[in-house]
Formats: sequence, structure tokens, C-alpha cells
Amino acid sequence: MGHRSRNHHIFRGLLQSEDGLITRVLKTGRRKIVFETTFGLRRPIAERLRDQPGYILFSERSRIARLGVQIESTPISEARLGNGQAVLTLEASSVIPGYPGLNELRDFFNPGLPVGRLVYCDPEALLSSEEVLEAVERSVLKLPASTSISSDGSIVIAPHKIACRLKEPLTKELLGRILQRDDGRELLNRYQARDPVPAVTIAPGEGLVTTCSMYLNEHFVVLQSGFSLGRNLAATVLDPIKTRGIRIYLEIINQSEHPIVNPLITAKVYRAAGRGRLLNGHRPVKGPRVFSYANLRGLSKRFQRGKRSHCHFIGRPVAVVGHRSEELKQAPIFLNGPKAVCTLPHSRCAPARRDFGSQGTGLHRYANSRLPGVLTRSAVVVAKYFPNLIEHRDLINLTCDGKIEALYFMEPSCEHGPFLSQMDHNRLLEYHAFGLEVYWVSELTRRLMVHTMRDGMGYFVVPERLADFHKSMLFALYGSNQKLSARGEARLGELMDALIRFWGRNIGIVTGGGSGVMEQANRLARQRGILSGANFLEITDQSMTTDVDFCQMFQSTCRHSRQKWFEIASFPIFNVGGLGSLEELGITLCNMKLSIIEPVPVILFDTENSGAFWHGIQQQVVEMVRQGRAPAWAADSLVITGDPQIVIRNYRERLQLL
Repeated sequence: MGHRSRNHHIFRGLLQSEDGLITRVLKTGRRKIVFETTFGLRRPIAERLRDQPGYILFSERSRIARLGVQIESTPISEARLGNGQAVLTLEASSVIPGYPGLNELRDFFNPGLPVGRLVYCDPEALLSSEEVLEAVERSVLKLPASTSISSDGSIVIAPHKIACRLKEPLTKELLGRILQRDDGRELLNRYQARDPVPAVTIAPGEGLVTTCSMYLNEHFVVLQSGFSLGRNLAATVLDPIKTRGIRIYLEIINQSEHPIVNPLITAKVYRAAGRGRLLNGHRPVKGPRVFSYANLRGLSKRFQRGKRSHCHFIGRPVAVVGHRSEELKQAPIFLNGPKAVCTLPHSRCAPARRDFGSQGTGLHRYANSRLPGVLTRSAVVVAKYFPNLIEHRDLINLTCDGKIEALYFMEPSCEHGPFLSQMDHNRLLEYHAFGLEVYWVSELTRRLMVHTMRDGMGYFVVPERLADFHKSMLFALYGSNQKLSARGEARLGELMDALIRFWGRNIGIVTGGGSGVMEQANRLARQRGILSGANFLEITDQSMTTDVDFCQMFQSTCRHSRQKWFEIASFPIFNVGGLGSLEELGITLCNMKLSIIEPVPVILFDTENSGAFWHGIQQQVVEMVRQGRAPAWAADSLVITGDPQIVIRNYRERLQLL
């Protein structure tokens, strides 16, 4: 148990330090800021740093490079090692015109600012030219269409004909949010426009931010400095998993005395470590190692048979368990409610439960409040229901005191069954922030599921697919709750086969979890062994498809919030659908307009091949563009077809991939 599953870097197969934090500013000038940075090290990276410093490099934080700031390191061999840390001297300078200078940024380069990490580039994992080509042909590596492969295995990348600029000057408040907040990179996406240019031109002594397309999964790419046609800033490591998209930023400077037109960047490709390898001092998480679904359902029966609570509205029992499965049979159970039978009339009980204020008439005595006196060591809490507000407060306090390290719950809600409220989703985020592991003993899926975060959204995942969940590139599959014909289902299967051939097997789908097209898509995905997930919604017009690898649950009041959870998908595919699919298509296009998601091809797949199902949508968007009410790319992004090969051709051409 513990907090090991929180370290999602392990799924990337990358041996690296913790984020380096500025610990001391040594010198501040008009052109440069010199500072000491401390990097947290686990044993494997510390050993490499001591024995093989020549294979370790400093990689600048991407959001800092995208602001036109270059951070250079003293030789890695000069790092001071001790107490699980490395201390290096770094130097920052502003090198790209049109971006904030040091005058605007100086106040942020203070102790505590994360500036980058140290990464080990294993020479034995470096790919030869044959291995790079083989990886491309097996679809486990997607490189830019402009890529050339050298005889020594190095690749040469020509960026998009794009020049990035800031839409408006960034205020000090915005700079602070970009540099210091977790969502700073997403905020920068909204202010950094990508303008098409006839040629990427860099004047002598200047620089430019541009982009390329790349999708990495089992490899990482290290950009090389000093090439004659442009030098990339020190944001040099493109991570596996994290590098997926058409906006992979390159920050290129011209240190020559002549203009550079259409720069080229060299890079080396490395294999990421396999799933079984020891990374950063941790082995990849295999899920809970103590309790099984069957064990915990046995405890649920004890909850049912046990002594009744003195709260006449509902019993919310919890159990305290150690770290051995046999302890479940004797685990003490604590009940909510007062010591004596509650005297509040039934007619006033439900309203009182919703009033947690000091003037409320309800007693609100929950079982968790009794735990501090009985917990003498770190333990696990098993609850019948997902915690409410008061129980949540007590659990957070117990977590902060080191008294509990995991929470298991049987049922999300006593009133809404398996569905969670918006407040419940907020509580899950807080449990993640405080390091409390959460597991759902799900009667819906008849599995034990672990809660994990991906791209800011929390999902429940079956433990054996946890690594796959973090590694797989996902497609959002939308469609009607009406079933496809046999021919339509076959065509949807052909589309999945084409996606697997082009993108490889590390892909998955996420649907609304309903019947009809969603159920058929789930079945087709499972037949092919790719990941399948669902965002379930509490509605009455469709049944639920529960044989999934990952899911999230939403009460009906969270209908629009639920759409955000589809943002973990890289690509949307709309099958024939109804009003719900129409709404989801509008939200998808609007999210692209707002730079919340990338402007990728939006596939309107005519699964039944009727020939005209989606044409009205295309005409409407084209008319919006004609009247200046939508950007031109909105019409260009729509791809209407019933042919899987046309879908793949659009991905290849529009994303500019090999």
C-alpha cells in the first residue's frame, strides 16, 4: 500500500530526479540570474549520477523554455551529492524576443521554483537506425513526417511551419500562475498562439518557439544541442506517454552570424525501461497486495449482519483493519449515531442531515470521530459508504496525523447507488492531494478498483490494468444508445482494427458506458485486448455496460461536469448518435476553440454508411465559418466518412506523422 501509486513517473520508464527547486540565488544581473538548485534523488539515479555523470543531463522545465528562457547547467560531474540530493549551479537568461525578459521574470526565480530535472540516458537503451525504423514500422513510435533517420540512429526533425507568439503581454499575475501552478502549462496554451508562416526564419542571435507532432509510448527522445541549423533550448527530454500531440514545443535559437531558414533539430531515441524494471527506487504498482474483492465483500456482509446504528435514518459503519487479510474477519466495526437511540423525529431527520452548521439540530456523530482514540498505528479504514462532509473532514485529519493510509468503500451513495456527486469528486481530489489511497469494492463491476489520477481527472481502475491505463492513448467514442446493425458493428470493428494497426496496441477507448453503440464498442475493444473504460451517468434511458477496465461515476446533476472527464482522450470519434452526441460534438469543438484540448481531426464516423447522417453538421459549421462566427479550422477539422482507411489517412496527414 503506502503512496507508491502516486509516483506516476514510474509508468514512463524514465530514470530521473525529482523536480529541481531553486534553493539559493547567487547573482542577479540585467542579462542573467545564477542560482543553486537542489534535486531530490532516489537510489538508482543517485548511483548513476555518482558513477556515470556523462550520461546524465539537465532538462529544463518546458513551460520556462516556452517563455523564451534558457537555463544552462554547470557540468553534471560538478554536482554536490549528499542526503539523497544533488546540488547544481544553473544560469537563466532570456533569449527569445517577444517573450518576457528577466525584468519581468526575476521575481519568480526565487527559492522554491521548480526549474527542471536530471535524466539518465542509458547508452545501452540508445536505438540504432534499424531499431528506430523497426519501431516506426511496428507503430510503437510516431515521429514527425519530416523526420530523417541517420546511419548512427540519430533522427533529424524539421518543425512545423509555425511561429508561436503571445496573444497579449503576460501580466505578473499570469506569469506567476504559469510558473508556479500545476495547471500553468495549460494556461500558457491559451495565451501562446501558433501562427502559420511560409518558412520558419530565425535572425542571427535570436530565437523562435515552434512545434512538431510526436507520439511516444515506449521510447523517449533527447534533443541535441549545437546542430548547425538551430539549437534547441535545454528542455531536451521528450517523455514517453507525456509526449502525445501536435503541439510538442521546440524552442530554437540561432547562435550563428547568419539567418537560419527552416531549422533542423537532431535527436536521439532511447527505449524506456520495461514495466518490470526498477525505476526511481520503485517497482511499478501492481495494485493492492492485501485485500481481495471476495475478502472485502465478506466484511460487507458483517456490516449487514452487525449491530444496528442508533441513527434511525441510515447506518454508516466503518471498520479498522491492519495489513493482513485475515484481520478482516475480526476487524472492529464502529457505528454512527449517538450512544443512545436518536430522539429526533423521523420527519426532521433528512433535513437535519443536510445542515452541518453549528445551529443544526442533527447530532452528526459519525463513526470516524471515534477512530483517533483507537488507532495506535497506521491502519486501513473500510467504510460501507463513500464519506460525507463530516466523515471526510475526520479522514483528512487522520491522514495528516499518519493514522490511516488507505480507504476502502463499498457503495458510493446510499441514495444514488453507484453514482458520485460533484462534492464526492472534489473529496477524491483532496484524498489524492493528502496521499490517502482510495479503493472501491465495486459491486457494479464486481471488481476491486483503485482510484488514480490522469491528466487532472480521477478514475477507478482495475489494479492489473493500472499501468496500461496510464500508458495507453485513448479515443473518446461517442454514439447513440440505439444498437448498430450487424454491418454497422462490423464496420466499427474494422475501424478499431485500423486504429490498432496505425497507433499500436497501447490504445484504448472511453465511452459513456451506456447501451447501443457504447456497449458494442466496449465489446469490440475487449475482444481485441485494448483498454476499455466508461464515464457512467445516472440516467434512466439506457442500461450500463459494466465490464470495463476503468470508469468514473456521475450523478445526474454532474452531467456537464462529466464531459470534462473525456478530456483524457487524445482523439474524439463520433459514431451515429442522437441529441446527446450532438451536444458532445459541440462541447468538443468549443474546447478546441478555447485551447482546452488540441485541434485534432474530429471523426464523424458514418457507421451505418447511410451517406448523409453527418452532412448537415458539416454544412452548419461551414456556414458559421463563412459568416465569421467560427474559426476556419473548425470546418477543416471535421472528417465525415465510413471508411476506416480515410480516418487513418487524415490522422497521418493532418498530424504530419510518418
